[in-house]
Amino acid sequence: MKFLKFYFYFFIIFSSYSQSGELIYEAEIKPIDFKKKLENDSISKSQKETLEAIYKDQSKVRYRLVFNREESYFEKYKTINLEKERLNFAERKMGKGVYYINKNLKEIIHHEFYSGQEFLIEIPSFNWKLTQEKKKIGKYICYKATTSKFVEGRNGKMERKVIAWYTEEIPYNFGPKYFSGLPGLILELQEDNLLIKTSKIILEPKKKLEIKKPNKGEKVTLKEYDSIVKEMYYNRRRRN
Repeated sequence: MKFLKFYFYFFIIFSSYSQSGELIYEAEIKPIDFKKKLENDSISKSQKETLEAIYKDQSKVRYRLVFNREESYFEKYKTINLEKERLNFAERKMGKGVYYINKNLKEIIHHEFYSGQEFLIEIPSFNWKLTQEKKKIGKYICYKATTSKFVEGRNGKMERKVIAWYTEEIPYNFGPKYFSGLPGLILELQEDNLLIKTSKIILEPKKKLEIKKPNKGEKVTLKEYDSIVKEMYYNRRRRN
């Protein structure tokens, strides 16, 4: 009897969750990192002036996550921008293209154009370390989880620390970019000095949003894609 009562309450609570939803994130480089560079005595006055001008010109970049119970789709928020394109470090670190996740098929795909070619990049999942540390983001209690990401640089592989804050109150396993697999929706994420925060949450209790899986482009693993980019880069340098 107790088990049936528990199951009944669990069903009522779970069925009250939304069928799908949409999150708007804002990405920026942590301001403290710019300030540290400006306080660095080893750079010249002109370099400091250039950095200060770049810092003042930085703005938050908006991104959109659409999800249902099985899939998610993450991309830059499309707006009509009549201003001249500016150098934005947050946008550069976020990367281009769109990110698609299907949790049932365990697929994480980054759809991207590079040097005139179209790719479907298979991204491996992350191993998260869950903690009991928590904080409130908006009206949601969020828990901290950490992992590491390794990227190819000029000096070989570099490790980037990742901190995510997820809420079990919205029990979907998705988040910004290709970060997923936690017991709830990621509302805030810090990747090295890149900070991604939720600015808007829209939940659809009765409507299941359809999500289109990207299917155009050469299918490659992340390791294969890194090798292709590296080869293209060195070929351009040889020609120049």
